[in-house]
Amino acid sequence: FNGTIPNSIGLCQDLEKLHLQESGLHGTLPDGLYDLINLQDLYLDRNDFSGTISERIGDMTGLLDLRLYENRFSGALPSTPGFCEDLEILLIENTNITGTLPQEVCALTAKNLFSIEYAALRADCYSGDVNVAPFIECDCCDTCCDHVTHECHKIIT
Repeated sequence: FNGTIPNSIGLCQDLEKLHLQESGLHGTLPDGLYDLINLQDLYLDRNDFSGTISERIGDMTGLLDLRLYENRFSGALPSTPGFCEDLEILLIENTNITGTLPQEVCALTAKNLFSIEYAALRADCYSGDVNVAPFIECDCCDTCCDHVTHECHKIIT
């Protein structure tokens, strides 16, 4: 499998699971992807996607599990994943996503994101080098990773 996700993916309206991890995919995410409002699992991890995450990700209100880690996404994470009220897993470490994790996303942690046994909210919010700032400022992550070393540390609350 190699290439990009076609915009026509949005025509698959009844799709509930899209597992494309480690598929050799690249490019930006097409607008049609955000039309998959019944999607529950979106696994795009360990590919070569780039660009920003669209605010339209909040249109995918059925999302339970969103895995974007180990890609080249950039910019800030929009607040709209907070509209996905049943989101249980959000993994965004080892990307180039920067900024502060939005409060709307953090609000999900009290409801859903810590309800399962393993890391449910992972981001690049740790730096083992005092001279290098973490990529993401996160007050609600349960696991923080170092973008350089890829080491992750469970946050004890």
